[in-house]
Amino acid sequence: MSAAMAQAQIADLDDVLVLLGKVGLPIEGVRENFGSFLVARDGGQLIGCVGLERYGQVALLRSLAVAPDRQQGGVGRQLTARLLEDARSEGVREVVLLTTTAADFFGRHFGFTPIARAQFDETFATSPEWHLPRCSSAACLHLRLSE
Repeated sequence: MSAAMAQAQIADLDDVLVLLGKVGLPIEGVRENFGSFLVARDGGQLIGCVGLERYGQVALLRSLAVAPDRQQGGVGRQLTARLLEDARSEGVREVVLLTTTAADFFGRHFGFTPIARAQFDETFATSPEWHLPRCSSAACLHLRLSE
């Protein structure tokens, strides 16, 4: 089974919010940043999503989710690779993310490395996700995109 990736449309919002709920990821800030989300569908069914909150040349990668019955099939890697490629082509120089479960995934597949979260507190001062209590203990990872 293959997934079709596309820029998220407003009609995808409810499905994305349901998926994020299923996998336990926060929905705060999704609606406000939905123009920078990608979705993956298989036969019309939403099976994955990922988003970006952009703050100048720095962006927060967020909401990478894959339907539980489709995990371990490469959808998350495909979505992340496309998002990073798009971000690079749109002038993003650094990508940061918070994770409680996927530090190894992002490090192994994309080269993200741990970084002190406090370095980005000012950059992400207006990010709804950055300030959630449930995200305060998450690992902070960083990737510098090549020119």
